[in-house]
Amino acid sequence: MSRLGRISRMLIQLAAISALAAGCTAVDEPGSRGPDRSSTTTTLPAEASAPISLSCGTGGAGGEVDTALSAPHQAAIDDALRAPEFHGLDISVSIWIDGHGEVAAVNPDTRLLPASNQKLFTAIGALATLPGDHRFVTEVRHDDGVLTLVAGGDPTLRLSGAHSLAALARQVAERGITGAEVVAVDASHFEFNRMAVGWQDWHIPDYVGPLSAFTVNDNRHRTDDDYLFSPAIGNLEAFASALRSVGVDIGGARIEPATEARGEVVATLRSAPVSTLVADMLTRSDNETAEALLREVGDGSTATGITTVDSVLDPYCQGRSGASGDGSGLSRANLRSAREWRSLLQAVAAAPWGNELRAGLPVAGRTGTLAGRLGGQTTRGNVTAKTGSIIGGQALSGYATTAEGREMVFSIIVNGDAVSARAARPAIDALVTAAVGET
Repeated sequence: MSRLGRISRMLIQLAAISALAAGCTAVDEPGSRGPDRSSTTTTLPAEASAPISLSCGTGGAGGEVDTALSAPHQAAIDDALRAPEFHGLDISVSIWIDGHGEVAAVNPDTRLLPASNQKLFTAIGALATLPGDHRFVTEVRHDDGVLTLVAGGDPTLRLSGAHSLAALARQVAERGITGAEVVAVDASHFEFNRMAVGWQDWHIPDYVGPLSAFTVNDNRHRTDDDYLFSPAIGNLEAFASALRSVGVDIGGARIEPATEARGEVVATLRSAPVSTLVADMLTRSDNETAEALLREVGDGSTATGITTVDSVLDPYCQGRSGASGDGSGLSRANLRSAREWRSLLQAVAAAPWGNELRAGLPVAGRTGTLAGRLGGQTTRGNVTAKTGSIIGGQALSGYATTAEGREMVFSIIVNGDAVSARAARPAIDALVTAAVGET
């Protein structure tokens, strides 16, 4: 689908929820988009304060406040916010409960590194702009002794198995092709850049493989310099080996990049649909899939993908208010506040794909990155949220139902030194548990 087609689809979808955007004005704050270090010292509530009614442009569509939380419930939240694990950290908190408004707001507009909460940004962009049945396609073409693998950006290709280079090679052999003089790869579906803005050299390959339209085993199955510089050629060498293993004679065939693929399609693999990939990305927090989805949204470019997702967020009063450098959350250029995440999750719940987004999130005590967290009686199976963990940062943003049966939307982000930030994870979980309340 062309970029114009994606934008047209996005506008049609947004029209269905135009009521949310009525009267909305997206505002960029002046000056730096980095966190305001003058306001990031944790300010903990001295006593329970009245909840705040929020509206679009000042924290998201908050709805009417019909009653304050019970005194014990508010006190439990405030006590959880005073946890010693939060002291000395930069913290941003926004917790909203239907009918009660924003019941916890600690530096809610301070922009911090969101870690893998950035995948919410990517998921929203993919679900809003790509058809749910859109798939990444990998083809092999044959023309006059040349076999060209046309990479389509699929982040789920493996070396072996049903969805793999080995499966492609078997298809080639089954077409009666017995040999080739040249084995080439066209990886032009995505830009060449192997890294996103704000990544550190040590991120590759420990946390993510070098980016490419031709990705195999997350591009982390080799760590030598040649491969890290050109994973497409390295993966093509693996494909050549797979061809040899099924009897396709490539002998001294040249292994080279291609600028144009010609000839008949002799092998094809299609990824799972985007809707499935988004759910898997959120549940497992898969970095490679996140970056591929963002580039697919941007017609091959990370920067264009970010601009496109920003345009998706504009009607929710969230576009361009934060800063993004990638789709996975590794980038130190990602900055967004807890109130932005919370109000964004609150607003997109009414989108045509809102249920898909929520269903893809890890479930407390059961699935994905929350399988081992929030397993208590009131949170297990109830809290669905995106986790975030990088060196010096922890985050958790998502949904829950309170003990009194009200919808809760929340975001909690902490930044600091590596040890202290990670040590705050139990305090984050305790705060969510307190906000859900007791049965």
